[in-house]
Amino acid sequence: MALGDRGCLSLFGQSAGTHRLLSEHLTAEYRVPTSGRGRTVDEWKLRPERSDNHWWDCVVGCAVAASMQGVELKETGPAMPKRPRVSMS
Repeated sequence: MALGDRGCLSLFGQSAGTHRLLSEHLTAEYRVPTSGRGRTVDEWKLRPERSDNHWWDCVVGCAVAASMQGVELKETGPAMPKRPRVSMS
């Protein structure tokens, strides 16, 4: 995959060791589709041989925070309309 291609994640710097460690964190979980109560969701399970996934959690958290602030990629178009928040309290 070339730098800048769709789906590309560009890494800063040239440290192969740091890049390898990040890739190990980003691939420490695998998706398991789970169905119940009329819907299907993805559960993420840790791979037994890779217990560290902290950097994956940080990447996901940053993506969620950016999305909540209205950041969007040009290629994906506008975000879905905001739904009103529902409080269960």
